[in-house]
Amino acid sequence: MTIPGYFLVTVFLTVTVPIWVPLSAIISLLPGLRGCLRCGLFLTGYLWCECIGIVISFFIWIRHGPYRGASSRAKRFLQANFRLQCGWAGSLERLGRHIFGISFEVSGGEALNGPGVIVIPRHASIGDTILPVRLYGQPRDRHLRYVLKRELLFDPCLDIVGNRLPNYFVDRFSDDPARELDGVASLLKGLSKSEGVVIYPEGSRFSAAKREKVLEKLSGDDRIRAQRWTRLLPPRYGGILALLQANPQLDLLFCAHVGLEGSADFYSLINGSWVNSTIKVHFWRVPFAEIPKDLDDQRHFVVESWDRMQREVSVLQSADEGYRVNLHAG
Repeated sequence: MTIPGYFLVTVFLTVTVPIWVPLSAIISLLPGLRGCLRCGLFLTGYLWCECIGIVISFFIWIRHGPYRGASSRAKRFLQANFRLQCGWAGSLERLGRHIFGISFEVSGGEALNGPGVIVIPRHASIGDTILPVRLYGQPRDRHLRYVLKRELLFDPCLDIVGNRLPNYFVDRFSDDPARELDGVASLLKGLSKSEGVVIYPEGSRFSAAKREKVLEKLSGDDRIRAQRWTRLLPPRYGGILALLQANPQLDLLFCAHVGLEGSADFYSLINGSWVNSTIKVHFWRVPFAEIPKDLDDQRHFVVESWDRMQREVSVLQSADEGYRVNLHAG
């Protein structure tokens, strides 16, 4: 249902450009809706990326076939889908740069060098899902396996290509949590030196409202810890601990970022929060030898890591606010 739906909406938005573009331009004059036109253009571009990706994925299937295992044809099939994934993410990034005027500032770049990693980013927006593949995976030809929520299968490209590649779509409301954790840990099986894994421990995009709802459900030490993470949701320990327990010998690569807040979905993009914004990203690496092996120690390690994530995000946010103040004064 979603594939024909996406094609129909794409055609509709394209043929009605002479109507909605002028209307959106007028609406964008309102302060609270200044991103309306850009959001419409980005949505149309996103839908075109989806439709083109679906068509290319079909031709990949025709040419290479859905082969599994370690055969040369299976490897070509996976490689073609990985290139399609990178092209899709790259196209969305270029759309963001050109339509919204987004720019990127990356610090801690030395952490990107070295052996394979488990990438652990902050999750604040629909936009930060492309950061691992665009800033780490693609430049270093690292094939990243993703832990994703099952709801994302609504997106046709993620459904088709995401299921061809070794990713795992978690059912967060499963009656069998152990099965879901086994599925997450299975991503570490058969990893080559050119592969890694990405997990978003928060499990959902951050917002102040979501944070308050989570805090209401917590008590004791868990609530005390969560209260100091003012810019983060508390990590869901199950997935990240499953990876740490099954970790063969991968380092951890943490990714803090600011600049994408206030745009948790397409609707919120209308407020213009992405317009001419600078996305500040900071990486740091934890070598495998420094990762605790005991389960209780690993849980404490995750807490300490999230304390650092909070500090890094605060530093980036302070630097961004200082830059804006200086720019305004100039």
